[in-house]
Amino acid sequence: MLERDPKTLARLQAVVTALIEHRVSTSLVDVEKALVKWREGGHSALAAHGAVLRHAARCERTVERVTAAAGDRPEGILRDAVDAGLMAAAEFVELVGKPPADIASIDALGDDDDANAPDKRKTLEALLARGPVLVHVDARRAEVSVPSRFAADSSLVLRFGYNLQPPVGDLTVDETAIAGTLTFAGQPFRCILPWTAVYAAMVEGEQRGTVWPEDVPEDVLTGGPEAVPAAPSPPTSAAVTKDESKPTPRGSHLKLVD
Repeated sequence: MLERDPKTLARLQAVVTALIEHRVSTSLVDVEKALVKWREGGHSALAAHGAVLRHAARCERTVERVTAAAGDRPEGILRDAVDAGLMAAAEFVELVGKPPADIASIDALGDDDDANAPDKRKTLEALLARGPVLVHVDARRAEVSVPSRFAADSSLVLRFGYNLQPPVGDLTVDETAIAGTLTFAGQPFRCILPWTAVYAAMVEGEQRGTVWPEDVPEDVLTGGPEAVPAAPSPPTSAAVTKDESKPTPRGSHLKLVD
């Protein structure tokens, strides 16, 4: 058990600061690489901007994790500091009274995509309450279930809603995915989109939506040839919607998720 005396708490605060600075500095390396490629013409300005957005999201997530753990899991913070080389194991034992291996990490420096799942679920539930929602998904990701002709599409857009025709009677939004039976050229297919593969969403007809920048596929950001689906898509749009006769709105603006 970590003591709460002023000296120990001061050391904990120093470690918290060091962890955040470590995360910021290592993440900035990716930003610098993206900027170099942009200056050399190997990246578009949009791709470089995407790297900046992902950097901000990663750092914000680290701050949230460390701040949340400071009150009830300070030992986990120190464990992560040892793993990052910011604290010696001997000092950890002196402070905690146990070896680092006996304390669970808070994954302060992790990049797990699942950390965003609750936010995405809450966002989609709120959007669906307002009307049909266009969900942007990387169909190449593991566990995505869509018709095979769209499985190579990194920028697939699917239309979900509670009052569509034909109806999506089995529409579900849970902690792992958004799912429902959609109709493609008159044929029903149950689509399953794990949150790890969803990177943007907007209410149909609105000009603003939400984007999770760290999950946007690199080829979507760069607009490179990899972004072009390997399978045929509707001739007027790269998007696939619940009603394929109704074109997906273009020129929309997606905002960064808070």
